[in-house]
Amino acid sequence: MKLDAEKYLFNEAVRYLGKYPATKKRIGEYLRKKINNKKTNQKSNFPKNFDKEILINEIVNKLDELNIINESNYLESMFFHYQQSLFSIRKIRSKLYQKGFDKKKIEEHISNQLQENPEIEVNILRKYIQKKKFDDLEANELKKKLYQQSFSERSIYKIIKE
Repeated sequence: MKLDAEKYLFNEAVRYLGKYPATKKRIGEYLRKKINNKKTNQKSNFPKNFDKEILINEIVNKLDELNIINESNYLESMFFHYQQSLFSIRKIRSKLYQKGFDKKKIEEHISNQLQENPEIEVNILRKYIQKKKFDDLEANELKKKLYQQSFSERSIYKIIKE
């Protein structure tokens, strides 16, 4: 027995979110792939002349209303994860954007974090130098290594002065 396409795709999205946390953008991409999949067409009834983008938007909005997709919590946890991975703020911003978060939300979250702790990147930098055992390097060599990891100039100079 074939399910209604919307119900089937909603269930698939919930199943996906049960395994992997995702952004609205990522769920939309997943659903587009599902719609184009032959198995999906065999398991569900699609209405004639339906607009798949409207269907996808309806499902994503429904997931958001039911709070199944919680981008703010996911953004917070990914920021914390990248911070613990000792990434620079610039690299964290890039990674979050790659994950599919909205650029405005990324900037807002990062600026809030920097307001709470303006020394966040300097602290990450200290841990990074300690972990990589760069304590013995000359200033120029250290600068070079840190620039390669996208740390800000301000943070690098602050560390070198210490």
